[in-house]
Amino acid sequence: MKNRDIVGFSKRTLLTLVSVLFMGISLSVLKLLDLGMDSFTYMNVSIANKAGWSLGNWQLCLNIVMFIPVILWGRKHLGIGTIFNMVLVGYTVDFCTWIWELVDLKAMLDGQVVRYIVMLPVLVVFIFAAAVYMSTDLGTAPFDALPMMISEKISKVSFKVIRFIWDLTAVAIGFVLSGKVPVVTILMVVFLGQTIAFVRKNMKILNKPAHN
Repeated sequence: MKNRDIVGFSKRTLLTLVSVLFMGISLSVLKLLDLGMDSFTYMNVSIANKAGWSLGNWQLCLNIVMFIPVILWGRKHLGIGTIFNMVLVGYTVDFCTWIWELVDLKAMLDGQVVRYIVMLPVLVVFIFAAAVYMSTDLGTAPFDALPMMISEKISKVSFKVIRFIWDLTAVAIGFVLSGKVPVVTILMVVFLGQTIAFVRKNMKILNKPAHN
């Protein structure tokens, strides 16, 4: 590998790592606000709470299970970013949740209006971080890779439909276990993918440079 390639790969790896950490940080605040989060995290928080596990431990175990079919039949979706996402998102949420409890952040965010005001910039951070993560092309999380693999096998059904059903299934599991579906979770199921795609398309810093 040439020096320029090594430097480029190192920068993309660092950018992937930072974006995954920011995803975890923003999700920890969304979890505290209790107004909703992405379908996968919502499902995992519901399962972890019901089982008495930490989110990080449960999410890692589930990711390992989902990782098996991806490594067998969808290796093109794998990379260092896959590992970062599998391991770090859940544990970052756990660590930040511990910090928020120490500083009693929940008491500072008392009141419905305050929670919605805080939610908006936190959502922006999460969406931007997710867009950066996907744009580095260093691997996809197993939860995201599996519907891609299904779409490749079932060409008659569009990826958007498969992804919608996939996310809706995760939300349904979360609802059965928690008894509620926050409105932001529903909005994320419907609009998150399109919003991230829009951000990736319109942020020049995320676009790959043209080759000469």
